Amino acid sequence: MPQPANANPDRVADHFVNYLFDTYKGSRHVRRVASWVGLIVKGIDKLNGNPYIPRDRQLRFDYNGRTFKAKFNHHAGGSQRGGIEIVEILPGRGSPEGKVARSITNLDEAAAFYDNPKQGL
Repeated sequence: MPQPANANPDRVADHFVNYLFDTYKGSRHVRRVASWVGLIVKGIDKLNGNPYIPRDRQLRFDYNGRTFKAKFNHHAGGSQRGGIEIVEILPGRGSPEGKVARSITNLDEAAAFYDNPKQGL
């Protein structure tokens, strides 16, 4: 059930970190992104993108007339360890995915997204 993410960024980040640790208890390659979540959520917050949570594992937001979602991908950026992708959502039935706007596969890339979230969007 979609829910507005009108909570402050701390609560939104807590939601996703809790989800990771509750759902992926034994999966280090998924849980390793937990240290990046706050930077990504704060970067999205800088965009004033009206974020909302359509599913427990995704954060959608609007920017510059387009819609994006942040989601985990097991092969983000060609990594075998996975990462977070910022993917454009195209108009149409079923919310088809467009191109990957940003791929975040380590803490440095999460910090770069926080510093300049507009890059690539």
